Amino acid sequence: MFDLSRRRLLSTAAALPVSSGLIALSPGGPAEAQAADNPEDIWSHGANPDFVLSAAKHELAPFGKPIQALLTGGTWPGTTVRYRKGDQFRVLVENRLDVPTSLHWHGLIVPTLEDGVPAVTQSPIPPGDAFFYSFPLKQAGTYWYHSHFGLQEQQGLSGPLIIEDPDEPHAYDEDLVVYLSDVADIPVNRVIPEIRDGSLQVNVADPYRLSDGGPFPIDVSYAGYLVNGRPPFDPWTHALRPGARARLRLINGSGSSYFRIAIDGVALEVIEADGSRVVPVTVDDLVLSTAQRCDVIVALPESGSYALRAAALGDDKGALAVLHTPDVQPKVADRRATFSGRTLRDSDLRAPWDTVIPDGPRRTFKVVLSGNMRAYLWMMNGNSWPEPYAEFGHDEAKESFYEVQRGDIVRFDFVNETPMAHPMHLHGHVFRVLDDGRDRPDAPIRDTVTVWPKGKTSIEFLANNPGHWFFHCHNIWHLAVGMAQAVSYRA
Repeated sequence: MFDLSRRRLLSTAAALPVSSGLIALSPGGPAEAQAADNPEDIWSHGANPDFVLSAAKHELAPFGKPIQALLTGGTWPGTTVRYRKGDQFRVLVENRLDVPTSLHWHGLIVPTLEDGVPAVTQSPIPPGDAFFYSFPLKQAGTYWYHSHFGLQEQQGLSGPLIIEDPDEPHAYDEDLVVYLSDVADIPVNRVIPEIRDGSLQVNVADPYRLSDGGPFPIDVSYAGYLVNGRPPFDPWTHALRPGARARLRLINGSGSSYFRIAIDGVALEVIEADGSRVVPVTVDDLVLSTAQRCDVIVALPESGSYALRAAALGDDKGALAVLHTPDVQPKVADRRATFSGRTLRDSDLRAPWDTVIPDGPRRTFKVVLSGNMRAYLWMMNGNSWPEPYAEFGHDEAKESFYEVQRGDIVRFDFVNETPMAHPMHLHGHVFRVLDDGRDRPDAPIRDTVTVWPKGKTSIEFLANNPGHWFFHCHNIWHLAVGMAQAVSYRA
């Protein structure tokens, strides 16, 4: 069993190399910061950051009612971090909040002590302190970062993380981030108690269900949804000349929402999913689950204004943006989202190369996803993860682990016993998605997979990144009450 108390000790600045660790912020800001356990100036060791992400409180009112947001760079989403594959990631995270925080680099294969999960791989950053993250970037693609402390992610503490590929195979004229968010207009720490006592109920129509299914159950009815921080009545816009190819990096940075996305009269050429290349496939719309990303190439066919619609599944609202040609003003003739044509399916995604893992020792685990809607408890194999994630949990919450060894080929067979969709994410690794359990040679590579209501799916990965890794549902409310376990490497 992994010694969690020892992990907390190992995560402190005293145990970290000088190139990475906690820094006490001085009143003068990061330029005067000193290493907490080293009298020498940390900057003298070549730790100058490329980006400084300062987490701080901001009051916003995107849908009329003031909310307490937690942001980096003062914007929702936060500062865009952009690198090239092969670069050294060097980001300083400052905590200007009055509570602890930490940031996780979603989808990146990083050293375990750089993963940003409190009480699992890192001690949280105390108020007034900072943490310097530094590691080599081995991947390219579209990723994102977000707080992994409590419910801070739902309050806007997240942002885009783009890693450009020096060997990019696709040609395009513009590179645009389209970042989707959901906004709760009540204090986030009241959501789960109010779900449990029945005072917070979802009571909306669901016109945006999947074409082959019934209603899409959701936990929370949000005040509204944003594209790049802008609400539908004041949408984000971008001018694009007719025929120009634009790469849209679609990022679902929401707390728990699924979006069905289309652009009026414009085909979507899907080229990447979760930062990994796929054989290009052209569709009319796609569904992006919580924490997933999809890169598409689009071209406006002629002069005009084209609405990008992101309908929230299970809700009667959604997010909106506008692409338009430079000769016209951006406008939306009809704000109702309708979808027709081909929807991207999980089975449409194929890797452009053979992803079969060479033979090795195999280890298979069944992962049963369950929940108690009345008590609002969510579990994996009957276990509910403890504090600080299950602060709304129960007395039986306990840590549970999947133990693996380096070199194992690990397979998780998910069985969803609930009526809810669960976006499952494994830290520190990417995995092959085995659609309906089928082991195709060209199975796509992802880092977040949806297990649909009452559904089954499987993933497979090579255990090649030793450490202790969080494994959880990315619906923030499900995670908060314990839908998580961990993958731990045996020494």
